[in-house]
Amino acid sequence: MDKNNTIAIIFDDHLLFADSFSALVERFEIFSAVHTFDDKRELTHFLIKHSKMRICLFLDYYLKNENSLTFINEVKRLNRRIMIIVMSSTISPTAIKNILDNKPHGFISKSSGFDTVLQCLTAIADGSQYICPVISEIVAHAKNVEKIPFTDRELEILQYFSRGLSIADTAEKAHLSRHTVVAHRRNMMSKANVNSITELLLYARKHELI
Repeated sequence: MDKNNTIAIIFDDHLLFADSFSALVERFEIFSAVHTFDDKRELTHFLIKHSKMRICLFLDYYLKNENSLTFINEVKRLNRRIMIIVMSSTISPTAIKNILDNKPHGFISKSSGFDTVLQCLTAIADGSQYICPVISEIVAHAKNVEKIPFTDRELEILQYFSRGLSIADTAEKAHLSRHTVVAHRRNMMSKANVNSITELLLYARKHELI
């Protein structure tokens, strides 16, 4: 990996981890620059401004009030040269499958050492996806893992519902009509085989979607 042309971004709302990991990455002098973000809007603006740059994004799965599933594809649209490495403490087979279904370039457990990060970067530079041994073992022993039934747009709306937003507020946030939001809610309830928004949110929490 050409450090002169690649910058690293750590996006994690756990500031202690983000700062310590950032310092570690800087010490190894792997990248030309290292930036840390804990605000999605600020990161999005940075990615838009640097859309031509080669970026390695270390992305936490659990973000404030949401997870990063929908953000993975959004980031790919903002910068086609970006490399996304999910770093998470999750041990949930369902959450792991959902992450892998979104095809990040790498997936590392936060319990891994920095040698694993180096192995990941090497594999990505060679054109391969990297899944650390901890995550691979969980996947290998998982049985009957349920595939996420929702689209990216439905997941986005689900995040708003989980914050207690009304249909009207959700429509405004998602730039949709109220009728469309209601239709999405009905479709999600059907996919999850539930009869109420409360049951839908319980389903989403059980599967670590919110």
